Amino acid sequence: MNVVTVVINGVEYNLRGEENEEYLHKVARYVDKKLKETLEANPKLSLSAASILTALNAADDMYKCDEAYEELQEKVDKLLEKEKSLKEELNSIKKQLKYLEEYNAELQLKLKNMTSEQFSKEKEEEVKNLVSQLQIMEETAKEYLNERNILKNENKELRFQLQSYKYKTIDLQQRLIEKGIDLVKEKRMKNSLIKLEK
Repeated sequence: MNVVTVVINGVEYNLRGEENEEYLHKVARYVDKKLKETLEANPKLSLSAASILTALNAADDMYKCDEAYEELQEKVDKLLEKEKSLKEELNSIKKQLKYLEEYNAELQLKLKNMTSEQFSKEKEEEVKNLVSQLQIMEETAKEYLNERNILKNENKELRFQLQSYKYKTIDLQQRLIEKGIDLVKEKRMKNSLIKLEK
């Protein structure tokens, strides 16, 4: 566990966490910045009220990030399902394509062995139809491959966004904990001051 000393609103605090020191300093700087912004925007607020308002804003950010994370996760799940479906369709097309290629090769061999008298218009038309079907299947396979590549890229981008939201959520949770610590310390200081005044 890492322990670092940070300064928030001019007061030193010792933070403990599993995260590295740089991360803990980053969280503290964020909290310090947000608290100062709250105090500047609302100069009449007490430090306690400003801390609560800052903590509420951080919690709001955290919940919004969680919602965005869940939405992205749903999109990723749908894309994965679509990718699986496309893979199955592509495999089916490949099988059909293989069958047509084999059939075409067989017909080509038969045509070579035929004499010119045996060659009929019917066979010629059949070959043309098969070649046409083969071309259509090849084009369809290319389209599916292109769509699959597009989905892969979208999936990669969404996973990156998910990872980013995950870190933001962790960051917001850490800030919320820090705000809670600050509030407890502030209450203790107030209670100490009240006791001293008495």
